Amino acid sequence: MNPAMPIASTAMRTPDEIPPAPPMALRDRYIKLSWAYVRWCLGMLVWAGACIFYFVVTRQPVEMWIAISLGVTLIAMVFGPALLFGGETWYKRLGWMVVLLSMFSMMWVYPFVAVGWGIRTRIREGRYAAWDRIIWTDFVHLGLCFVTVLIALWTFILTFRLIKMTRQLARGEFGEMDIRVKE
Repeated sequence: MNPAMPIASTAMRTPDEIPPAPPMALRDRYIKLSWAYVRWCLGMLVWAGACIFYFVVTRQPVEMWIAISLGVTLIAMVFGPALLFGGETWYKRLGWMVVLLSMFSMMWVYPFVAVGWGIRTRIREGRYAAWDRIIWTDFVHLGLCFVTVLIALWTFILTFRLIKMTRQLARGEFGEMDIRVKE
């Protein structure tokens, strides 16, 4: 095979054939998505902390432990790969972002059910019927519901963008790649 001939597909590549940095056509997009992922991680940690606070104050121990487990899992899944995959392993970080965000996209089923159930219960109890009956935990609950929906949408959009970029990279759609076959 001619060493000057670029490889059209990333399928079945060996580590020696993967470039040390993302291809130039991909680099800016990869960096933007990487920073969006960092902001998402911070947002998720703040959201988990707010949920833990709310569940402690409202004495909901099962939900509190679920939120604590989610926060610990998020920290482990974010910082573990960041420490393991350094240097010229940008493609592993990209893959890990896709895996983590896909898993968290599926995780949003439970918070959506819990949000809907909580709002439904408060409406049944008439707690939103008059301003004088609303207590501060109802306001906090509505705020957490709103933030939950926003972060879930953020997760879905970021996941979609990363999967799209990964598929395009796998198909070789970023122009001529910097990868050459070694002899």
